[in-house]
Amino acid sequence: MSAEPPYHIRTGNEKDAVGLRTVIGSTLSRPEGGGRRTGYRAAADREELLVLERYDAHTRDWAACAFVVWHIRVDDVLTIRDAGTEGAKPHPGMVKQLILELLRSLSPVEAIVKVRRDSDEWNEILSEIAGFVVEGGEYRRPYWINIWRWTRQAAVRPARGTARPARRMQPR
Repeated sequence: MSAEPPYHIRTGNEKDAVGLRTVIGSTLSRPEGGGRRTGYRAAADREELLVLERYDAHTRDWAACAFVVWHIRVDDVLTIRDAGTEGAKPHPGMVKQLILELLRSLSPVEAIVKVRRDSDEWNEILSEIAGFVVEGGEYRRPYWINIWRWTRQAAVRPARGTARPARRMQPR
């Protein structure tokens, strides 16, 4: 008998759009948390909201605890517009699962994410996902923004120990 996984990833809906505003702490667009958040309803209507939910033993129901808002252009370039998790700090595992699911299911040519330069947690999360590289930066008053780009070529990393075959020692 196999156990059910502790989380599900699915396309978000209108109910999620309302609920996410109350549980989400830090997001890509608002790394410090707080403030007025943009609504997620439009993304849910366009089916550009991906939600990670986990089973809550107290309510005995599945609860949305992380999300990513995205858009893919006709030329297969994915833009990650926002992401967030419950709690004051982003949960790296949840964010990585959502982004990797997007990359796997949409199979884009490349992906772009813009993150505030002073947001160490979000920049570290992206740096740990194979294929993401800081391409440059821009200034949006009052913050500097890192532009992260993911490509398939950069995502393919050689396995450890396979870079070069071992050389045999020749007898003298």
